[in-house]
Amino acid sequence: METTERFGAVFQVEAWVGSDLGQVRNKNEDNYLVDALNGLFIVADGMGGGVQGEKASRRSIETFSAALYNKRTLLRALEFPHDEELRQQVAELLDQAIRAANQEILRIRKSIGPKVTMGTTLSALLLLGNTGVLAHVGDSRIYRVRYRELSQITNDHSLVAEQVREGYITPEQAELSPFRNVLVQAVGKGDKIDPQIEFFDLEMGDQFLLCSDGLSNYLTESEIITVLGEPEGHRIVPRLIDCANARGGSDNITAIAIRLSTSEHYQPTTEVDIGRGFTNAPLLRGLKTMESTRLLQLGKTHDYIAGERIVSEDSIDRSLFLIFDGQVGLYRGGHWLSTLETGQHFGLFSLIDGQGRLVSATAESQVRLLEISRNEFVDLLRREPNLGVKIVWNLLKDLSFSYRQTVARLLKALSSPEDDSGTMD
Repeated sequence: METTERFGAVFQVEAWVGSDLGQVRNKNEDNYLVDALNGLFIVADGMGGGVQGEKASRRSIETFSAALYNKRTLLRALEFPHDEELRQQVAELLDQAIRAANQEILRIRKSIGPKVTMGTTLSALLLLGNTGVLAHVGDSRIYRVRYRELSQITNDHSLVAEQVREGYITPEQAELSPFRNVLVQAVGKGDKIDPQIEFFDLEMGDQFLLCSDGLSNYLTESEIITVLGEPEGHRIVPRLIDCANARGGSDNITAIAIRLSTSEHYQPTTEVDIGRGFTNAPLLRGLKTMESTRLLQLGKTHDYIAGERIVSEDSIDRSLFLIFDGQVGLYRGGHWLSTLETGQHFGLFSLIDGQGRLVSATAESQVRLLEISRNEFVDLLRREPNLGVKIVWNLLKDLSFSYRQTVARLLKALSSPEDDSGTMD
């Protein structure tokens, strides 16, 4: 789901959300709220198993958001210049809203029976004018990316996180601790609750990610930055969810991705340091510097994290991909065919005939690619036929080389042990 709204006449906000069962669970206990009109975004990860966990996360969001909507006028005042007294009133409202959600879950628990285990995390983000506010309990997370640097702006209310903060264990030890999923605070866990409530200034270009631990447990901070840099916003959440599932998907996965402003989120090719490994790329062989630049300016760059699918076999698209940095594995039917390095390209057949992809491509490391669409490529050939001849000639030479290699391997596989000398002229 995508929403694009303007509020407070300050920032344009784009938000995308998705939730997935994962690979192990048979019930999705996560819930979320995306309300860009009122600047409210929430992720809640239910606990208790099956119906109880789902009910806890859903009812906590409903109770919390209702308390805020009843005081909408107070919250809207944050969109304009305000003083510390107003911030204190809003902080008290958010505190009361979380406590109301906590009491609601405790009430439901009591009505079901004394042995019921039921609770939820709750991570809420308010964007009002130039001001951001978070209200948080549990170990779901809110991240902010600013100037390509990621910060976790919520504190994990877990046992190992407390031990790290107090210096008893290191972050590396926390990753291996058997107590990493033990929460010290959660909505519905008990009467005592101390939510994290913080205010911060918003800046043009800020990005936010709200997610359950079914996502954050599987991706590193640098990988989150990479995926949030995806220029096509609607692809961000599916990419995040696919990565978590590919790495195990042991829990439900929920994510809300948010962008402020409409600035470009991919790096122009002319600003990319293509490095020494790219200067001998087969596609650019024999081209002058300005000719190479005109070709590279056609496309858009994309970044992928290790293990992420770039294209799928039999999919219909007409793009050629050049590898700026990293390694890409080519597969057919799940079987590895080859690994391409910096400077190499793939997708030539689809570029030419528009038929389904013969292979799938997966990032084997952190990868940066240049994607050139068929329309852009054909337009260049028409505008600059002399340059076009050079590029097509390079493609033909590379295709010929690949063909000879393939035939040589085929002849070797078919030849007997006594006759292993097949060659091609």
